[in-house]
Amino acid sequence: MATCAECKSFFSIPENADDFEPGKGDCVIEEKDEKGKFWLSKTTMETGGCKDFKPKA
Repeated sequence: MATCAECKSFFSIPENADDFEPGKGDCVIEEKDEKGKFWLSKTTMETGGCKDFKPKA
């Protein structure tokens, strides 16, 4: 199973951030609707198993 760290939508939290934890990051997914483009973000750990997984190039 792939992990979040292997996904192009995963951005790890920098070590100097207040909410840093090893393996913690933000999953940022681009969405589109009739009004335009927007991004959804959620905090996640590097566990994987997401339906929106897209491997890094």
